[in-house]
Amino acid sequence: MRKIIALFLFLAGSVVVFAGEHENEIIINEIGNSGTKKGAYTGKDYIELLVLKPEGVRLAGWYLTDLASPSSKGKENEGAIRFSAKEGSVFNQIIPQGTYVVVCMGHSGDTVGTDPMKEEVLLTGGKNRIVVFADSLSRHIERTQGNLILNGKDNLVLLGDWKKDAAVNMLVWEGGCSWTGCTPLEVPKEMIDNGAILYFTPGGIDLKSFYHSTEIVRWASSTYPGDATPGKSNPGVDDRILHSKK
Repeated sequence: MRKIIALFLFLAGSVVVFAGEHENEIIINEIGNSGTKKGAYTGKDYIELLVLKPEGVRLAGWYLTDLASPSSKGKENEGAIRFSAKEGSVFNQIIPQGTYVVVCMGHSGDTVGTDPMKEEVLLTGGKNRIVVFADSLSRHIERTQGNLILNGKDNLVLLGDWKKDAAVNMLVWEGGCSWTGCTPLEVPKEMIDNGAILYFTPGGIDLKSFYHSTEIVRWASSTYPGDATPGKSNPGVDDRILHSKK
């Protein structure tokens, strides 16, 4: 009986480890939701990821999606993009800790945040951000189906693979979602509505503070365009711990 119990505990523990395989390696750090309200954020939609893992992360073959499940079909306002594993893709390399990966829903040269942005894929010379555009022909990003547009009741999921249990980071605002593999962050819809910028504030300066992105109290929302900081540290956030070893 003891052997059976021990085996059960071992297997249960294995499942937990698998489900959280990439936990705290990389997080969704900021979302800009383009709006039409006067005085609100009106730049292009964007999603910013932040690499936390000290050894870095290879993102080739990962996905971003607002589809509710792996069997969902892409639509005009729902879809998925893949970080390309093709030759020449920046995501084939290990993306270092502290790197901001900005995925823009537009074309190179569009206004993202408060200024026009262009594709950036070189991390030499101390650079710590990558900028790619989902609507441009690129060796770095592949639109796999539909259009990833964040509106209404929705969700946003970062996936290590196109499997139901491969979610690495997940935000849900009143939308249905069947992905598993990580703890979902339930976001009040008004925090990410028309013209809003949603961003993570760790509340501390040590690395463990950045592991609390599933706690809604650690998130802030603003419609002030100046609070959109794609590719930079979020307002009031000290991210020097992520660059201390460089």
